[in-house]
Amino acid sequence: MIEKSLPGQPHQGAMQLAPDARAAALQALSLAPKPAAPAGPVGELTDRVLVHACFDTGYQLLDLLPSDVSGLVLRGAKANSGITKLRHNRYQGALVPDPEGYTRAAATEDEPFALPTEGGLFPVSLNDVLQAQLDAGATAAMTPTGYLPAGQPAPLKAAARLVERLDRDDFLFSVPIAVAWLSHDHFPQLLAILKRLTVPKAIMLGGQYDPMDRKKGVVANLRRLVAEAGHVAVFRTDLTAFDAMSHGAFAASIGTGGSLRHVVPFGQIPLAGKGKEKDRSPSVLFPELMSFHKGNLLAERFANLETPPACWCGSCHGRKLDTFLDKPDSLAAHAHGVHIWNEWGAEMRAQRVLGERAEWWQKRCQKAIDHCDTVNIEIGREDAFDAPGPLKAWAGLPIWPSTP
Repeated sequence: MIEKSLPGQPHQGAMQLAPDARAAALQALSLAPKPAAPAGPVGELTDRVLVHACFDTGYQLLDLLPSDVSGLVLRGAKANSGITKLRHNRYQGALVPDPEGYTRAAATEDEPFALPTEGGLFPVSLNDVLQAQLDAGATAAMTPTGYLPAGQPAPLKAAARLVERLDRDDFLFSVPIAVAWLSHDHFPQLLAILKRLTVPKAIMLGGQYDPMDRKKGVVANLRRLVAEAGHVAVFRTDLTAFDAMSHGAFAASIGTGGSLRHVVPFGQIPLAGKGKEKDRSPSVLFPELMSFHKGNLLAERFANLETPPACWCGSCHGRKLDTFLDKPDSLAAHAHGVHIWNEWGAEMRAQRVLGERAEWWQKRCQKAIDHCDTVNIEIGREDAFDAPGPLKAWAGLPIWPSTP
């Protein structure tokens, strides 16, 4: 158990290289009642699990989002105009645009941001882009950072220098990194660069399929990053949101669909749907297993069960998990997921300190892993479901980071 004798909420940017100082800072962070809030308007995002979606989907999910602990990260061409429309309709919750610079270019040392180039007499600056987002009604703006491949620190350093010079506290520095940045070869440099930045960061992980489904080292290093690199949020993710927010991240966003739960490396074609053109079923959260599965896969796995698993959330009302079979079921699948992770978010925030959040999260993950065996026995197939790699890492790693 985590000791609870030290009160207060430490400043996460105070982490030091010295092992004793680092251990003390990590201990202090574990005793904080919630993550430290960044200064300025970005602080309004603190302790929120946001929904990452396009405008059309986000608009239909709006009534499911508690205004004090959730909100939207809107992506795509309608992000700014969508925020304006939502504000016009008197929506008061948190709204952040994702300009998705990482889909338009790879960051370079000379041009780390994907800034607009067409139209107008004068070039558009980074300040112009951020101000346009805020003028649209965004709670906080976000930089259009290009994709950051691993092992190329110059573009990341260039972007960091530019955002540090901005005299404002109303934006997030988008950091769309290849997941290999979290490997032991590259992580020390990533941590060193981001620790020096005082501005809040929004990490987005790039890779085909689930970027976190690699090794325990990736999970452990992401935990270190959110604990030691100042004010860090983790966006465009899946249940990694809860692991990050149980270990120091001040906010997170979860994508409504599989394509919005990670970043595809710039220049690559998404492989997740390759060869599955006829499977139009949505990705469905199986709450007891804490994992996402295509609706048609669930239907195939439970085909011989007399009573397939059902969900009794506020959207499903007893709907069977094997009935999300086609594209028209996508909105229902999204609403189901939002209801479930809203419940988990409430449980997470009910813990007294971050250390207890981490303990709560580990127990929940282990319970889901154990439940895999139960479901497989019911189905009569030993290999029907296997816990994803990240889930095993969340359950198997030490509850709280410690000094090496």
